[in-house]
Amino acid sequence: MAVTLRDVAARAGVSPVVVSRVLHEKALAIKVTEATAERVRIAAKDLGYIRNISAVNFRTKQTMTIGIFHGAGRETPKFVGGSTYFGALMDGFVAGAFENDYAVTLCPKLLGLAPDSALNDGRFDGLVLYSTDVTDANALMLQKCTVPVVLVHTKASEFQCRVPSVVCDNFGGIRLAIEHLIELGHKRIAFAQDPWFFSTEVRDRRNAYVKLVQEFGLPVGKDDIVIVESSGENFDELFSGRYTGVVAFHDALAGRIIHAASQYGVAIPDDMSVVGFDSTTYCNELRPALTSVSQPLQQMGARAIELLVGFIRGEIESPAELIYPCGLDIRGSTKSIDALVKS
Repeated sequence: MAVTLRDVAARAGVSPVVVSRVLHEKALAIKVTEATAERVRIAAKDLGYIRNISAVNFRTKQTMTIGIFHGAGRETPKFVGGSTYFGALMDGFVAGAFENDYAVTLCPKLLGLAPDSALNDGRFDGLVLYSTDVTDANALMLQKCTVPVVLVHTKASEFQCRVPSVVCDNFGGIRLAIEHLIELGHKRIAFAQDPWFFSTEVRDRRNAYVKLVQEFGLPVGKDDIVIVESSGENFDELFSGRYTGVVAFHDALAGRIIHAASQYGVAIPDDMSVVGFDSTTYCNELRPALTSVSQPLQQMGARAIELLVGFIRGEIESPAELIYPCGLDIRGSTKSIDALVKS
C-alpha cells in the first residue's frame, strides 16, 4: 500500500499537520524547528513517501490539466513532416504549463469533429483554442463551455471579447513581406491562400495584402488572390509569368509553391520570389531556404497558458487581447529584380 502522510507523521513522532507544513508548505502559521523538519524529511525518505497528486486534486477540485483544443472540423495537426508550426506552438504551451505546474493534454475529441463532451466533462481546468475559424459550430461550443478558455490566433473581439486572446500582428507581418518585395523591385505580387474561408487570419492577411499593395501604388485585383487547393493543386495562374513575387498565407503553402515551381519551369528565386508566414525551422529545410514573416509562436503559446492560468485562478477579471509584433527572416527564396536583370 502507498505510504501516507500519517505514516510519515507516526515515524517522525509528529502530527500530520507538521508533516504537511514541512513537505508541502501548508499550514504556514505552524512553527517547526529545523531539527523537527529534518526528522520529518528523513522519515519521508526512509518510507519512500510520494505525494498523491490525484488525492490533492480531488480535494481541491482541480485536475491541474489544460486541454489544447484544435477547433471543430480541422485536420489533425502534425508534429513532424512539413511545416513545424504546430510543434513550435506546442513548445510554448508546454513551457507555459510546466512553469505553472500544469500538464497539457491532446485528446482525440479535442482534435476531431465532435469535441463537445471533452469541453465540459471535468477532465480539464481550462482550454486553449488555437483554431482561427469563427464558425457557428466553434462559437456555439465556446458559448456552452463551462471552463475558462483562451484563444490563440483569433482576436477576442471576434467572440464579443468574452475570453482572452493572444494573436500576432498580421497586418504588420504582411507589411514587412510586401515592403521587402517592393524594395527588391517587384511590382507584380500575388497573395496565395488555402481555401479556409472561415479563417480570421486568412481574412486579415489577405485584406492587409490588398490594402498595402494599393498603398504602394501597385496594381491589384481579385485575380491576384490565388486560392490553392490542398489536393490536386493547379498552379497555372500563379506560374503564368504574370507575377515575380508571391506572399503565401503560411510556410506550408509556400513550401508547396517552391516544390511545384520546377514542374512549371519556374526557378525560385530567379523567376519568382516567395515569402512565407511563420518562419519555423521548416524554412531552412526548403531549397532554397524560405524567406518568411516570423511570428513568436513559442512566446505566444507560453503567454496564452499564463493568461489561462490567471483566468482559472480568478486573477484576470476582464478578457485581454494581446497582440505580438512580427519580424522578417530573409533567406534564399527572395531576390532583387535588378539582380535578375544583371544576370
